[in-house]
Amino acid sequence: MMRIQDFSNKSNLITLFLFWVVLTMVIPVPGFGEDHKKENAYARTTEARIAVEKAWDTYHDGALGGTLQSPKAQTKLEMNLHKSRALLAEAYDAEDRGDIKTVDKLVYKIMQITTSVITESQEPKK
Repeated sequence: MMRIQDFSNKSNLITLFLFWVVLTMVIPVPGFGEDHKKENAYARTTEARIAVEKAWDTYHDGALGGTLQSPKAQTKLEMNLHKSRALLAEAYDAEDRGDIKTVDKLVYKIMQITTSVITESQEPKK
């Protein structure tokens, strides 16, 4: 085992230390960026899941309260809600694969659908 006394002068020790510092900063840790991407995807799918839950709750409030515009509108809303759940399942699969681009596309579609469902579920009967 090498000890500090084994170095003939301090300049060699300093050079070795600086070399070590530079190497640790230059060589990235494998997968460092992956964790951040996965956390971002997880946050996006969580946001989408919450939006789907809120849309279902809003829809059920309108359906049970009898305030939806018509049976045709109710059927359309329910189909969109089922579609948003299917897209959410796809987003989870894409998240597991690490396909962030697909996750973003699916979450965008989910957010459009859920916003539409919430808005239409709150519209009063005419």
